[in-house]
Amino acid sequence: MVAGIGKRTGDMAEFGRRQYYATSIPSGAETPDRTKWLVRSVVATALIAGSLLSYKVFYQPADPLLKHESFAEKLQRHASREELWQNYPSLDRRTIPVAFGDKTYKIPRNYLVDLDRSSADPKETTFEIYVLLPKLEPRTTNNAGRFAKSPFYGGYGDQVNARIRGGQKELNWSERRLLWNRRCEEKGSGVFLMVESGYQLCEADSDLFLKDTPEGPLIFACEKVTVKRPDCTIADPTGAGWGVLTLHFSRKYVYQADEIRKRFRSLLDSFAEK
Repeated sequence: MVAGIGKRTGDMAEFGRRQYYATSIPSGAETPDRTKWLVRSVVATALIAGSLLSYKVFYQPADPLLKHESFAEKLQRHASREELWQNYPSLDRRTIPVAFGDKTYKIPRNYLVDLDRSSADPKETTFEIYVLLPKLEPRTTNNAGRFAKSPFYGGYGDQVNARIRGGQKELNWSERRLLWNRRCEEKGSGVFLMVESGYQLCEADSDLFLKDTPEGPLIFACEKVTVKRPDCTIADPTGAGWGVLTLHFSRKYVYQADEIRKRFRSLLDSFAEK
């Protein structure tokens, strides 16, 4: 009886070893084969991972924002109007380092729509940021449909287009104030009149606005209300010791221009490396 049990036990052990050999603890004699198998598996996995990484690096399309031609290069080859004004929006939130003037900005990709750093000189860099009012939101899956497809034809809606342009010195407020007064005299009523919320208006070829603020004078122009979907443009210092910041937005926000400028300057400063 005991012998029979022993035989059956041996048979069961043999059955278990044969059926579940892959998960059993190997004997000393099996260890070299097991080690070889593990090494081969690791090598094969590494090769597959390397192949996938290589495919990702070499075969996935590069971000056109980082690879596109400069505006000057497009002009040189007589690019179409559509190409000249093409931008490159994205939902990607990875940060893009942008050296400009005496600062380096780390800007999430979904804020940026254009970047021209064809020159090695950071004073020549130009980049554009598009956001939505009132909170200056970047492009997301939830709001992408609210961004203007073409402000030139459909207006800005709730969108602010900001262009930070290098290649020139920062604006001189005294000179710009004199220029605004001269433009008012030569092409308009010749006088700035107080309107709403501390804003002054001179009706000229465009509507010229002035407002004194703690951050410095606010000087900007808006298209006439008779224009279909009129917009406004602010030209301001960048805060980087170089270049010009221009903000474009719908005229329906004209009396929020000061707040728009203040909020955008704060947003831009938040991207600067400390």
